[in-house]
Amino acid sequence: MSRRRWGDPLAKNPGRRQARVNDLLRREVGNLIQTKFSDSFQPLLTVTEVRTSGDLRHARIFVAITAEHDQQEIAMRTLRNKRQALRKLLAERIALKYVPTLDFLIDDSAEHAQRIEDLLADKTTDGQND
Repeated sequence: MSRRRWGDPLAKNPGRRQARVNDLLRREVGNLIQTKFSDSFQPLLTVTEVRTSGDLRHARIFVAITAEHDQQEIAMRTLRNKRQALRKLLAERIALKYVPTLDFLIDDSAEHAQRIEDLLADKTTDGQND
């Protein structure tokens, strides 16, 4: 039985410990960005989800950024440049055997949901015109 590094990305039920670590990292990374690095981020940035690997050594951090595409890219570049400093601050704030490496990704699920809603709204208005 082989285990992929990140597990099933759609898994609804990570282990209890893994879920607790995910929640802890989501809160702490969000707090650190707001308190320590707020001057670096002009657009509003929210940590929406964290997914850790099974061994808790790697973490994918999904962030929602409310800004234009070019500002999102700048914010992501800044996040990636500051990930070592964030990891060091995390090590001071949380008690884990290994502080996971951080990988930041844009969470565009809100944009997808809006697109689907727009398509459904267009479909229902087209059906009413017949």
